[in-house]
Amino acid sequence: MGEVIRKMKNGRFIGYYIRWVDLDGKRKMRASKQPTVADAKRMLVEIEARVARGKLGVAERPVRLSIGQLLERFYAEYDPPRARSRSAWESKIRSQLVTLLPQLAERDAGSFSVEDAEKLRHQLTRQGYKGNTVRLKLTFLGTAFDFGLRKGIVLGNPFAGLRKPRAEHRVEYLTIAEVRRLLATVDARSDERGRVLAVGVRLALYAGLRVGEVFGLRWRDIDLSRGMITVSRSYAGTTKSGKPRHIPMADELAEVIRAWCAICPETTEGVVCPVISDEAGSIWHAVKCRRPELAPLYVAAAIPTPASPWHALRHTFASHFLMNGGGLLTLQKLLGHCDLKMTSIYAHLSSDHVATEVRRVSFLR
Repeated sequence: MGEVIRKMKNGRFIGYYIRWVDLDGKRKMRASKQPTVADAKRMLVEIEARVARGKLGVAERPVRLSIGQLLERFYAEYDPPRARSRSAWESKIRSQLVTLLPQLAERDAGSFSVEDAEKLRHQLTRQGYKGNTVRLKLTFLGTAFDFGLRKGIVLGNPFAGLRKPRAEHRVEYLTIAEVRRLLATVDARSDERGRVLAVGVRLALYAGLRVGEVFGLRWRDIDLSRGMITVSRSYAGTTKSGKPRHIPMADELAEVIRAWCAICPETTEGVVCPVISDEAGSIWHAVKCRRPELAPLYVAAAIPTPASPWHALRHTFASHFLMNGGGLLTLQKLLGHCDLKMTSIYAHLSSDHVATEVRRVSFLR
């Protein structure tokens, strides 16, 4: 029966070692290089299983597998439990493979240690990646190694328990005065594309839709008689959570939608915010509007351009909803968040708003 040993040297913990009986009947011991005792135990179980199957001998070593091969197999076989669609997940993973494979492709997955994982973390930071991006890449690699561990491809996960950069939740939102200037700027455009943007901007500001949801919204998803929007898809697939949600329309938004319904260009997809696909402006279709088209509107409205121009409009909806007395649980449903922790990043209040609310406290009236 094997065992996991907590190895100490000069009173200092140096790691978890595993000891087992090999096929030759001799006891073997080696450093597991695992961050936790649970990971070391999993590694021991795998080794003992290989011994039992006769696949591990005295001089035999596991078949070498590069990290590039591990990632490619992970990409091909892994079934994401919470992904809204396979295509969306594949697109996200493919972007990670592009940036990670050049520096990891030929590395031996079996000998990649916790120290190597820490070096990679520092390397990504030195290359200029922001904290959230580094977290995403390290989490992706950790999930890939977990996959390999379950499949018996690798013996451990060097990214398990690795300290990652602190998550950054940057919430940029517009003041009421800035919202008015932005709407006035987009309404001043007389071209057809400007009219589409005027509707799209309002869907993000008044209903908190993501940019993909704005340009994926169809007329059949809008019930003008009830004043209700059903968000059931993005322009490229389902919503981020994979679940539809229902959002009541504010009166100002409903008025704009009714007027737009009568003049909106027709498309085969029946979308509310179609995009011109040819120079003549005769073909309209569904596609997501990118940053370059919205950023100039901020400049023209004399508003500092946010890092994410479209998402700042969703931030604005959420922030003002809370500052006007809306509840966090209600906001969670409106935004389509699966986890209340995600909604909690909007529970910030401007200093002016806090000061106004505190002044309401009185014990003399």
